[in-house]
Amino acid sequence: MANFVLVHGAWHGGWCYRYTANELRGRGHVVVTPTLTGVGERFHASSEAIALETHIRDVAGCIEAEELDEIVLCGHSYGGMVITGVADRMAERIKTLVYLDAFVPEHGDSCNGLLPKALGPEVAQRFLEGIRGVAREQHSGMVAPLSAEMFNVTPERRDWVNRRCVPQALATFEMPILLSGRADAIERRIFILADNWDPSPFRFFAKKYESAAGWQIMKMRCGHSIMVDMPGELAAALADLA
Repeated sequence: MANFVLVHGAWHGGWCYRYTANELRGRGHVVVTPTLTGVGERFHASSEAIALETHIRDVAGCIEAEELDEIVLCGHSYGGMVITGVADRMAERIKTLVYLDAFVPEHGDSCNGLLPKALGPEVAQRFLEGIRGVAREQHSGMVAPLSAEMFNVTPERRDWVNRRCVPQALATFEMPILLSGRADAIERRIFILADNWDPSPFRFFAKKYESAAGWQIMKMRCGHSIMVDMPGELAAALADLA
């Protein structure tokens, strides 16, 4: 049986993988769904000082504590930034990287810095001005969550997502990732594209890696939050990959 570490995206928490994790555990797999500092049930530790580095250490610490290896490491959306950093530090423990409609950074990239490439400069500029403007107006250094409606979450679960998502530190989106290249040793990488919402920055990454060695591209016909919209189908796909 496989060891899965499922990392959520911005504003969420480990809670968003509830149904996918239950399905995988029912198949006999080991599944951990760490919640990053400052969100989910760890919102009490929220601070504008939290950065991408904090979240990378969260997941690396979880892997250490659970004593896992041969891991299928999956990151959704912003979680792609996190798993890339973790893979760079713990490549020997990771069997497969799964980018779940996620950012795939290279050395020196930040989440917000990738948006002009992924969305185009004009769309990205409007989006970035919006989130940075809210942070400035509130003098908080925090970014309010985008709505489930914006991500085309299935209607019956939008209330769940909207009431559980919380603000996240702007610094997590703006800190560049520093990579040594150790993760190049991980030979298997999967990109799962959510193929039913736009404008999506993640089509850029699916296209970029569709012909790259070691990459496999999959598509699921749903909104951005695949683990919310199609949890059973996602669990089946992950189990097959393992």
